[in-house]
Amino acid sequence: MLQPNDIKHLLNIQDPSISLTQLDKKTIKGKLANVVKGTLTYKPVACPCCGVRNSHYTIIKHGTKLSKILWNKVAGYPTYLYLKKQRFFCKACTRTFSAHSSEVEKNCFISNKVKQHIGSQSREDLSMKYIAEEHTVSPATVKRMVSKFARLYYPNYQSLPTCLLFDEFKSVKSVNGAMSFIYADGDTHEVIDILPDRRKYYLKLHFQKYPQKVREQVKLIVIDMNAAYEFAIKELFPNAQVIIDRFHIIQLVSRTLNRTRVKVMKQYNRSSYPSKGIYNKLKNHWRLLLKEESELSRTDYKFYTCFGQTTQKHIVDTLLNLSEELKETYQFYQSILYALKEKKFSYFQATLQNSAPDCSDIMKVSRRTLQYHTKKGHIETAFRYGYSNGPLEGTNNKVKNIKRTAYGFVSFNSFRNRLLLSLKMKPKKRSSIE
Repeated sequence: MLQPNDIKHLLNIQDPSISLTQLDKKTIKGKLANVVKGTLTYKPVACPCCGVRNSHYTIIKHGTKLSKILWNKVAGYPTYLYLKKQRFFCKACTRTFSAHSSEVEKNCFISNKVKQHIGSQSREDLSMKYIAEEHTVSPATVKRMVSKFARLYYPNYQSLPTCLLFDEFKSVKSVNGAMSFIYADGDTHEVIDILPDRRKYYLKLHFQKYPQKVREQVKLIVIDMNAAYEFAIKELFPNAQVIIDRFHIIQLVSRTLNRTRVKVMKQYNRSSYPSKGIYNKLKNHWRLLLKEESELSRTDYKFYTCFGQTTQKHIVDTLLNLSEELKETYQFYQSILYALKEKKFSYFQATLQNSAPDCSDIMKVSRRTLQYHTKKGHIETAFRYGYSNGPLEGTNNKVKNIKRTAYGFVSFNSFRNRLLLSLKMKPKKRSSIE
């Protein structure tokens, strides 16, 4: 038979002033729920109203007050604690007050454990409506709890790491710009803050909240090829070196190579033979062109569409022989990949300087972009340091999932609070079972 102390352990009630007396089942708001009855009483040390100490019966008992407190679910049923709180009367100030417990905030009917569980579940890819239904509260209550917990992770504007990561992601419709801005610590990969806009004006307004001495401590900043970031960094972080993320360098040349393949592919008629066969070959095997050349299979024969039994290297060679423009563009792309993989900056520079007259026009534009950042010294730092925007790219994927699950956010502040809570709140370490 369960004893009152067993029920306290089941509900994880830590306050010794609470004693439980009864456990029942009751229909509340149309749902069958657990109802635990108990009392809260103790001898107060002093009056919270006037501060007089409780001596010689200055504070006496003055009846009870029933509070219906929402608790975490037990066995899938909503659970409520019907707690009789002791009332007290102070003879010194002739005022009354109720007993207080650490299990629930004053003038609140939702236990702290429910609030903590709401904050914990808000880290996950779950909608606020689902979290509200799980805890028998309203979505507005969940939103309020998320906002309260997220304030703990707002930046204090008194410190910055030596390395920062800058990136952007698709924002909500209520903001002016199309993209929002996110920045993180380059060493710990922890997100620092999220801004509604990535444009230079908003970046200056935000980072000027940090004192000049704090901004001077930043030595490295990893960015993509957004010109707004480059100009903002010059004004805001005088001692910082810019690093162009290696991922965006590869992304630039790979997308350019793919556009070149599409351009060559459209030269062939897809409705007549044999032009249709060449069109399909270029269309179906674009992934092999983007693959690193050293990773192409040369001896493993498999069946491939439009080619039959052959190797990956043979397919790539066949496609490159269709166009000198595609071949030159492919060789430039592979040289960039090799230089980045082996961290050979001199080879990277030589690749940019070597003229390739048959290279596609769009790849020539990309090469000029890389030459510009090379002259600025932004790419050389990418070879020298191991920092990357990879952690933020992974974070952006989680941002998209949260936004998709919620079917979008109307308010950017709600979106930001949910993201800060999800990205910065660390789960508690579980104690080992002895």
